[in-house]
Amino acid sequence: MRSRPAAPAARPGALAGRLLAPLRTPAGFRTLALVAMVLLWAIVPSGAVVRLTGSGLGCPDWPLCDGSVVPEAAGHAWIEFTNRIFSGLVMAAAVLTWVAARRLPGRPPALRRWAATIALATAAQVPLGAVTVYYDLHPALVSSHFLLSMVALGAGTLLWLRARDAAAGDARGWDRRKGPLAAATAAALLAVLATGVLVTSAGPHSGDNDVIVRYGNFGDALHVHVRAAVVFLTLTAVLSAWLWREGAADRLTRRLAVAHVPLTLTQTGIGEYQFRNGLPWQVVAVHVSLAALLWGLTVAIAWSIARPRRAPAGAPAATAPEAAPALAG
Repeated sequence: MRSRPAAPAARPGALAGRLLAPLRTPAGFRTLALVAMVLLWAIVPSGAVVRLTGSGLGCPDWPLCDGSVVPEAAGHAWIEFTNRIFSGLVMAAAVLTWVAARRLPGRPPALRRWAATIALATAAQVPLGAVTVYYDLHPALVSSHFLLSMVALGAGTLLWLRARDAAAGDARGWDRRKGPLAAATAAALLAVLATGVLVTSAGPHSGDNDVIVRYGNFGDALHVHVRAAVVFLTLTAVLSAWLWREGAADRLTRRLAVAHVPLTLTQTGIGEYQFRNGLPWQVVAVHVSLAALLWGLTVAIAWSIARPRRAPAGAPAATAPEAAPALAG
């Protein structure tokens, strides 16, 4: 009896194509973009815990940990090493999202552009992390780590929103009335984040108890940070009132706006509490985590308001009496 010839081995490209096939659909890519966005947020509290527990030099070399593949001692080394592993997972998800975006039918430019941004931003964290360790957690380098994470998170949020529109077949335009105010509100929050980084750089949490480097004056940095926060809160109140009065936003924007108000107030209260209680690291960790969440939420709201959905051709325009009750839904 003659034996059957062995089946040819699958080529790596064909295997990768089969693995990516579920992600090449609009719905599949939308889910992948959502996962990437969540991971881009989750890495922020992970990195904050490293710094706030004084574990920034728990692994004094890079990419190894004190000359070993895995830490030999518990404590700070494992906190830092775990963050490194998690960062690798986030980078892998970002790169996978970029590869999947390039293989989407039609290769939508906006999706490829935002996917490339999160892939490049997360990849850039690798050499930046190595340099940060090499220079003993210089505040400017640690601050760059955080701000680059905000760039990646903002891009990841926009990527998910664009993927959601692509899956639903929605098109958007530019709102000349609310667009500038929405963009200014997001820019104001970015200023709050940047000045908050200066406060942290001048504060007591250097990242390692044996390497304490201050950057700037704490009082001056706090003075600027508080005023930036007041500008953001003012613009947020004006934009929220405008949105509430007209009531013409889509359902997602309304839901995000409803969540934005208590989150903003909570973040403001936590900032005041931590200042009046000596900046306990656990509270600062919550403050940083909520700051990243508020940034992603603000980017989503600002983009959705500035670029509302276009009504399908031939669809009747909604009247004012129909639009007003929709705000409460």
